[in-house]
Amino acid sequence: MRNRRRRIRRRRGCAPRVFVLFAILLTLGFGVYAMVANNDEDYINEEAEDYYIPDEYTQAYEEDALIPSLPLTPISTHQIIDTGYLALVNHNHPAPAEPDPALIAQAWPTVAVSRIDDMFLHQSALRAVSEMFTSARELDAGAFFVSSGFRDFYRQAYLYGDGGNSDYIMPPGFSEHHTGLAADILVVGIGMHELADTTEGRWMAANSYRYGLILRYPEGTQHITGIAFEPWHLRYVGRIHAYYMMQNNFVLEEYIDYIHNRGYFSFEKNGYTHYIFHQVPEGGMIYVPEGLDFVASSDNKGGYIIWTTLS
Repeated sequence: MRNRRRRIRRRRGCAPRVFVLFAILLTLGFGVYAMVANNDEDYINEEAEDYYIPDEYTQAYEEDALIPSLPLTPISTHQIIDTGYLALVNHNHPAPAEPDPALIAQAWPTVAVSRIDDMFLHQSALRAVSEMFTSARELDAGAFFVSSGFRDFYRQAYLYGDGGNSDYIMPPGFSEHHTGLAADILVVGIGMHELADTTEGRWMAANSYRYGLILRYPEGTQHITGIAFEPWHLRYVGRIHAYYMMQNNFVLEEYIDYIHNRGYFSFEKNGYTHYIFHQVPEGGMIYVPEGLDFVASSDNKGGYIIWTTLS
């Protein structure tokens, strides 16, 4: 997929001093916007106000352009706040560097856990799990608890051991648990391998996407994921991505390949149009929506996946 440079309309007659002052203010303002506006998917939701795009900012594209009618602007990757929500971690793609410690939160007492003192999750994952647990309690769908969350390299090495249980446990450095976005979730009184055949396990599999969580290793996908069926292992990816994956029966590997192969796609949900597209940095720059909030995540394969929405 080729990036397209925006066609910028030049205006004549601006006084040099005004132009220089405008350029300085624009640069400072956009830098702050880029660092703040895409920090978390909460900035984009289905209650967002209507966006008006003036004609002078509407980008002209050729027929095979990246995203027709969606204005883009170049930005340095250093200005992107990478959520990591869609970072692919598997046998072929080691986990990125451990997340910022400021983003890792103690799970207890926000959610029920198997161990109080050493259970941690990425804040976004913790919020999603908490919302799911709250819904489960209100619906009497089960007494869920987190049995495993963030793991460092040494904890993973201990669990992996000699690799005798590698169908279920990834080698150190290659586990989603290193990101803090993965959680093993069980139900009081139900064994982990029995979970799938219970009402509680079926409820979680069918409803976790509503909170931005996906069943990371579904049954029958080991040839794709490299891991046997784990009805207890959820991964946070964000609500919109989880929704689309659920609707199309994608595992994360398939979803990322789908975005790579398509370049971009859009879909309607509750009166909003969601745009999702892939970018590979060129010269340290990528293109992002101009004047719109967006969420960016590295795919851990050298590119970024961008999401924005329009009413």
